[in-house]
Amino acid sequence: MKWFITLFLIVASLATLTWFFQNDPGFIVIGHGAWTIETSLSAFILALVLVYFVLRVLMILVRFPLRLFQNRFRLQQEKAQESLVRGLLALIQKQWQQAEQTLLKNVSAGELETLHYLGAAYAADKQQASSRLTTYIEAARKSLPKENVTLLLFEAQLHLQQHNLLAALEKTQTAYSLAPKHEQVLLLLLTLYTQLADWQALLALLPELRKRKLLSAEQLQALENRASIELIQHTLRTQPSQVTTVWSRMPKMMRLRPVILQVYLKHLMSAGDAGTAEPLLREALKYQWDTDLVALYGELETANTSQQIGYAETWIKSHPKDTVLLQTLGQLCLRNHAWDKAQQYLENNISFAPTPKTYQLLAELSIQKGDSVQANEYYRRGLQLAMSGG
Repeated sequence: MKWFITLFLIVASLATLTWFFQNDPGFIVIGHGAWTIETSLSAFILALVLVYFVLRVLMILVRFPLRLFQNRFRLQQEKAQESLVRGLLALIQKQWQQAEQTLLKNVSAGELETLHYLGAAYAADKQQASSRLTTYIEAARKSLPKENVTLLLFEAQLHLQQHNLLAALEKTQTAYSLAPKHEQVLLLLLTLYTQLADWQALLALLPELRKRKLLSAEQLQALENRASIELIQHTLRTQPSQVTTVWSRMPKMMRLRPVILQVYLKHLMSAGDAGTAEPLLREALKYQWDTDLVALYGELETANTSQQIGYAETWIKSHPKDTVLLQTLGQLCLRNHAWDKAQQYLENNISFAPTPKTYQLLAELSIQKGDSVQANEYYRRGLQLAMSGG
């Protein structure tokens, strides 16, 4: 319709001009220097029209290859986008072979090219085709060289899914060397160090996680506690002579935490080194009162029990109704043969909150006093309380 209207207008214009020039053909003179051109107005206009059409044809001929290229490129992009969508859908449906073939059938040019190769790499990994996986990863890296860290993380995640932890760690550490502040790199290192039980490396990583605020304060403290305890226990199993060195290298903040300190104290006690354990325990109680540590203080058999009792009696002023402290004092006095004081502390403990342990200590005290009948009564009460869940 458009061409018909254009043709109609051209014919009508020519007819009008023909009629006009038949009545008055006119003439035109063009001069330049010694040259002069004289022609009829109709011939001049016809020449202009011919020049216009010649230029139009030339422009069409020049633009034709470009338009042809643009159309082919657009068609290729449409096919590539269709392949990308179909390939990703196949990935979702876990059709690995079909996904790989579809994604590589028509690869987009530009940034989307990377998605084709990464999708194909994922599909190849699921088929355990390591050589093809490497090929696709390298193709993705060439298509988007500035995103090397992202590609390293992608590779690390694939290795992690295959439980190849060392390979995953290698890729992640390479990414860390390129981008030490990258949040996903730091979090993946946290995951890998935990799964590999590399507690020393995990403890070294935690300050950076705290600085970046990637975990809550509660999560960080839980990780610090676990890593510290696991490191001490691992050292005890593999290099027991190095435990003291490992302990001394820990930050003081962590060495004062009761849950961590208990592990080291129990090691010292089992090694017969209560003399080293006692001041460490007292120092920790200055910073944080903890009943587990108080109970452990009663288990310490130092060379100077009287001094231990003196320290514990200073605590009773601030914690007069602390049943664990009362039991600890009774236990220390019993060990120091201070029978009357032991009796007093243990009976006070029972008046607040009786425990099987307290009854056991009272029974031992009665035996020391030669009262076996009373000892049996305390044993009976303790057993009865233990059986009732007390």
